[in-house]
Amino acid sequence: MNPKAAVVLVALVATLGQPKLGEPEAMVPLPPAAAKVATDFLFAFSRNDRATVSRMLPDRLENLYGPCPFARMPALTKPRADTRIGVIDFQGPMGDPGLPKKGSIVLRYVEENGLRAWRVRQLYWYEKLPREAKLPERSPTATDRAQEPRVRQAAVEFLEAWLAEDYEQMDALTFHWWEAPRRQPKWVRMTGANLTARSSAMGGLRVDFVAKLKVMRFIPKSVGGHVWLVEEDGVWRVRPLTFTFLF
Repeated sequence: MNPKAAVVLVALVATLGQPKLGEPEAMVPLPPAAAKVATDFLFAFSRNDRATVSRMLPDRLENLYGPCPFARMPALTKPRADTRIGVIDFQGPMGDPGLPKKGSIVLRYVEENGLRAWRVRQLYWYEKLPREAKLPERSPTATDRAQEPRVRQAAVEFLEAWLAEDYEQMDALTFHWWEAPRRQPKWVRMTGANLTARSSAMGGLRVDFVAKLKVMRFIPKSVGGHVWLVEEDGVWRVRPLTFTFLF
C-alpha cells in the first residue's frame, strides 16, 4: 500500500468508522451464528483476505444489495475526483430511521473492456464529516475536474437502479472491491470485536461493532462501525456496500 493510501485509510478508520446515527433503534438478540459471521468477516477484512470475504457475501443480488436505504433520490452535491477516487455527498430522507440523512458515496475509476468508468465502491452515513477524514475535498487538477460530471452521473445511475430495485444494473455499476486482491497489512491488526444487533428497515440485522486493533504492532485502538447481515438459505451473509469500516 502506498503512503498516501495508507494515510487515507487510517483516517477513515478513525472517522467514518464511528458515524453518528439518526433515530436510535431498538436492540435485538444477536443469534450466535450471526455473531460468528460478523466477527469472521471483520477479521477477514482486517487481513485483506478477499477470498474469505467473497465467500461470506450473498449469492443472490437482491440480498447482496438489499432494499434501498433512501426514501427517494437524495440531493447530490460537491462531486470531486482525485485520480482513481471519486466522492459525491448526499442528503435526503432515509427509509431506515437509524441512518443519518447525509453522507458520501465513494467511487472508484476502473477500466472495463478497454473503457474507463466510475463505479460505486461504498456508502458512508454521518452527521458531520470530521476534519481528519482524508476524502478529497476538491478535484486537484484540471483532468480531475473534468471527471466531476461523470462522478455525478455514475452516482445518479446507481441510486436510480437501487430505488427501482434493479439489482442487475446495480451490480454492473458497482466496483467489486471484494474481488480485488490486496496485500495483508503489516501496520494494523485486529484482536477482537464487541457486537450489538439492531433491527433495520433495510432487512436482516444491522450489527454495530467496536473492533479492537493494534496499530504498528503495539498501539491499542478501538474503532466502531456497522455491518449489515442478511439470512440467505439459512446462512447469514454480509452486505458489502453498507459496511462502514476500512483498513
